[in-house]
Amino acid sequence: LIVEVADLQYASPATVSRCGMVYVDPKNLGYDPFWQRWRNARQNKTERDELDKLFAKYVHPSIGYILEGFVDGRPIEKLKTIIPLTNLNMVCQLCRMLDALLPAADGGNVFGTTVLESVFLSALY
Repeated sequence: LIVEVADLQYASPATVSRCGMVYVDPKNLGYDPFWQRWRNARQNKTERDELDKLFAKYVHPSIGYILEGFVDGRPIEKLKTIIPLTNLNMVCQLCRMLDALLPAADGGNVFGTTVLESVFLSALY
C-alpha cells in the first residue's frame, strides 16, 4: 500500500495505525530535533557547545522575526518571502551550509570561537 504524506493529513488514526505508520505533524515536532542530530554528529565537544550557543543566539530570534513577526517579544509585521519556507527548512539549509563551510566533523581541525561565529553567520545569511 502506497500512501502519500499529504494524504495522511486527512486520514483517521485507525487508518494510519493499520498501515503501520506514525505521522507526526512537523508543526508539533519543530526544528530542534534536527539541529540536535546534526550537532551531535560533530566530534569536538567544545565546537558543539559553541554551536549551541550560536544557535540559541541567532536562529531562534531570526525564525521568530522571519516567520512569526516577533522582535524581542513584540509583534511586528511578518516578512514576506518569495518562496514559502518552514522553520525546519531554514534549519536544514543552515546545517547544509555549515557542513560545507566547517572542517570535517571528525574533530581534527576546529575553528576558534570568533572564526566559528563568523562562519555561522555566513551560513545563516
